[in-house]
Amino acid sequence: MKKKLLVLIAIFIPVFIIDQLTKYIIAKNISFYGKITVIKHYFNIVHVNNTGIAFGIMGSASKYIIIFFTFAIIIALIYILFKVKIGTNLFIISSALIISGAFSNLINRIVQGFVVDFIDIHIYQYHWPSFNVADSCVVVGTILFFLSIIKYI
Repeated sequence: MKKKLLVLIAIFIPVFIIDQLTKYIIAKNISFYGKITVIKHYFNIVHVNNTGIAFGIMGSASKYIIIFFTFAIIIALIYILFKVKIGTNLFIISSALIISGAFSNLINRIVQGFVVDFIDIHIYQYHWPSFNVADSCVVVGTILFFLSIIKYI
């Protein structure tokens, strides 16, 4: 239990700080819908506001539904992390990544009603939906989470 808490804190603090700081820097320095080309045809830094969840899904849903949904997932993951008898590093790290990213985006949704997305990966005109550091942590954490529990299913 102590190991799980220490890993959660060790991941949570830097993820939260880096995510919030990068969103702040983007919002203050790039105009809304602005773009900085980093690698032509492949990578831009942009400034968009996302009222939905990943990839803009549920963008038209009430912010309170999204907040409730996100909060419920965070609570469920914290419960699972500390109650399930899986103590592998991969399970702990993946859970911490998901919790950290989800919490950081949750704070933005509560305070602002949206999250700032700024990473724009594309191949010429074919763009992946823009995302942020927290989104990356949730996606990577989710993949690792399923890999960590696959042998227990």
